[in-house]
Amino acid sequence: MLVADKRLSADYSDSYVRINERNGHVQLKTGNEQQLQRSKEQHGQTNSFSKFPLNSGDGQRKILLDCGGNIASTVELFRETYPGGRDFIIHSFEIDSRLAPYFNPFPNHHLHCPVGVAAKDGSMTAFTEAAWSPTRAKNNGKDMQWGGGTLFVSQDEAQNTDTGGKRLLNVRPTIPVVDLSLWIQNHTTKEDYVILKLDVEGAEYDILKKMLADGTFGWIDKYYGEFHHAQPVEGWTVEEKHQLANVQLKEHGQNMLDWQGESRNYADFVQMHPVRVPLKSPGIPGGVYDNCGKTTKIALAFAVGMNAKRARKVVNTISAYRQHLPVTLFIYGDYAELFPEDVKQWKTKFNIGIREDGSYPNDHFSKLPANWVRESLVSAEVRLQELGIQPEYYLPVQLTKTVINEAQKRGFRLVSPTYEFPPKTGMTLEDGNYYKYRDVERIPKALRIIYESLITQSHGGFLIFDTDIPDTRMNIVFLLDYLVENSGYKLVSIANCVESSLESKHAVEEKAPEPVLL
Repeated sequence: MLVADKRLSADYSDSYVRINERNGHVQLKTGNEQQLQRSKEQHGQTNSFSKFPLNSGDGQRKILLDCGGNIASTVELFRETYPGGRDFIIHSFEIDSRLAPYFNPFPNHHLHCPVGVAAKDGSMTAFTEAAWSPTRAKNNGKDMQWGGGTLFVSQDEAQNTDTGGKRLLNVRPTIPVVDLSLWIQNHTTKEDYVILKLDVEGAEYDILKKMLADGTFGWIDKYYGEFHHAQPVEGWTVEEKHQLANVQLKEHGQNMLDWQGESRNYADFVQMHPVRVPLKSPGIPGGVYDNCGKTTKIALAFAVGMNAKRARKVVNTISAYRQHLPVTLFIYGDYAELFPEDVKQWKTKFNIGIREDGSYPNDHFSKLPANWVRESLVSAEVRLQELGIQPEYYLPVQLTKTVINEAQKRGFRLVSPTYEFPPKTGMTLEDGNYYKYRDVERIPKALRIIYESLITQSHGGFLIFDTDIPDTRMNIVFLLDYLVENSGYKLVSIANCVESSLESKHAVEEKAPEPVLL
C-alpha cells in the first residue's frame, strides 16, 4: 500500500543522486548529505553528489525511461542493438538495491535505486528476493533467480514473512516511489524524443491510468512494456486490467510494443534492423563459402582479435608492403567501438568484414540460442555502420545452423577458412614441431605448413590469419613475398573469390537456408 510522504516529491527533495564522474552514472541515495559523505569516506568513493536536475530544456534529447531495470538487461540490449541507442540518456528505476552494481558499466546512464514508479509520490514496501543459496526453494515452481521484485503480492505472500510465499519474496524494505506521470512531465519536454519501457510487475495499471488522465503520453514517442494480468494488484480486477490494456489505451491512440530484455528481443526488432547488405554483393545471403572454386586464386584475410596492440602491428606491416594487396580485415563490433580510429583508418585501404560483437571462449558461441546470436551480429553490424561501414562478409567463430540462419537474416555471406594460421586441424603448431625453435627457424616452418595446405587442397581459397597470434606479424612479409613471387596463386578480394566459387558451383551452400520465423 502506498503511503503519502511529504519528504518526497518529483525532484526527490531531501534525496540525492550519486554522479559518477567517469561515466555520468547516478544512483539515488536517500538521507542527508552528511550520511552520504560518511558513506563515501567509508567506501573510498570520490564521486560528487548533487540534487537531481530538472529538465534543462536545451533542445531535443533522446531519452529512454527504463522502468523495472532488473539486472540492466534492457540497458544492455538497448545500448548494443537499438539504432542510435548509444546516444540516448537512460534513466533506470529499480526497486531492488542488490541489483545496483549491474548498471555501473554503462555511461550516460542514471540509476534510481531503490526507487519504484507509481501513480503518486510516497513510499511503499518492496517485495524482493534474498540472496541465492544451494538449498533455496524454487521460485513459483521454477529454479530461477528472478531479480528485482514487485510492489504488489497476494495475501498469502504478504502473510508469509519467513519464505516469502511461492515467489520467495521475503526481503521487504520500505522504499521511495515516484509519480511517474508527473516525473516525466517535470524532467522531459515534448520536444524530446522519449521512449518508455514499463515492466513493473503490476504497478503499470495505476501508472497508465494516471498517465492517460494527465495527458502524459503527449511526452512519449514510443511505448514498450509488458502487462501482468495475473499479478494481484490492489483495486484492480482482471477484467479491468484487460479493459485498460485492450480498450482504453487504444482509444487514446497508444499501442504497447512488447519488450523482453531477458530474452534479447523487442517487438519491432526486425523492423528496426532491415537488411542493408546490397543485393548485388557476390554470394547468397546465408551461403557458406570455403573456396575460390577450381581456380588458383587466394583471398587473404585477417581475423582481427581484441589485442589492439598486436592488431595494429599486423595491419601496419601489411600497409607498408611494397604493393597494395586486396586484403580483408574481419573485425569484432567491440573492437570497432573501443578503437574506432583504427577501423576508420583501415577502411581506407582494406575491405572490412564482420565478426561477432566480441570474442567468445572455446565453443561458447555455437551453443547460444538464436536471439543471443542475433544480438551479437546486430551489435557488431551497428558498431561498423556507425563508422560508415556496411559489412557484407561474415567470418563466424563457429558454423552452426543457428549461426547460418541468423547471418542469412542479416544478408551476410559467410566465409569459412580454407587455410588458416595457426591451423586448427591437420598439422597444428606444437612445442616439438614449432614453438621450441627460434624465430628464424619458425618462419620457414610456418610457411611450409601453409604451402603444404595449399598443395593438398589443389585449389584456391580463403587464407586467414589471426592477429592475436604474435607470430602472424613475424611471418606475414615472408608469406606475402612467397604468394606474390613464387606460389603461382593470384591474390584476389573476398568478393572475387566468392564469385569464382559460385561460377565453379563449389559453394558449400548454394541455396540459402529457409529463415526461421521469429
